[in-house]
Amino acid sequence: MSFLFSGAKGHRDPELADANRRQREHFARDINDQRTLAAGGEVPGQRRRSPWLLLAAVTAFFLLAAFVRGGGNPFPIERSCTQAALVTEARVVVSGDNLRVRTTGPQDAQYILTFDGEPVQGQPDQQVTFTSTPEGPAYTLTDCVSATFLVQSPIEVGLHELALVAYDAAGARTVATVALTVTD
Repeated sequence: MSFLFSGAKGHRDPELADANRRQREHFARDINDQRTLAAGGEVPGQRRRSPWLLLAAVTAFFLLAAFVRGGGNPFPIERSCTQAALVTEARVVVSGDNLRVRTTGPQDAQYILTFDGEPVQGQPDQQVTFTSTPEGPAYTLTDCVSATFLVQSPIEVGLHELALVAYDAAGARTVATVALTVTD
């Protein structure tokens, strides 16, 4: 058991080491390994790699991943806890294509998205709880900003209105609108 507790030095058998050296030299001749033959069958010294090199490589990988991924939302929205607003990724969309939408506003209300007065429930990019209301499916804001919703654009070509409706104890009222042009 001394080999377990003797550290890196341990016991060295000179006959075994010589046999191993001859074996490496014989194998090096078979495969024409000039480096091992030049070293006389001896094992070249281990190159120690610095842990700093590994740390730098891992850091560079994560920074590159953050830049490639974007590190944030594709279209930002300025957070406002006093004034409701609605932002879309584009003002001109193809009929039936998906459109990304974000909203901001006071947190004391629930919000409903509507296309031309008809409620729509977009697919959020994070966990969102929808509440059933008489006006349509409503959601709440987190820190005065919504998740990014994926909403299907209308099928009919022409000008359409995407609206943000606030729903609270006072009832439903339109607080923000965006005009969209739907093309074929």
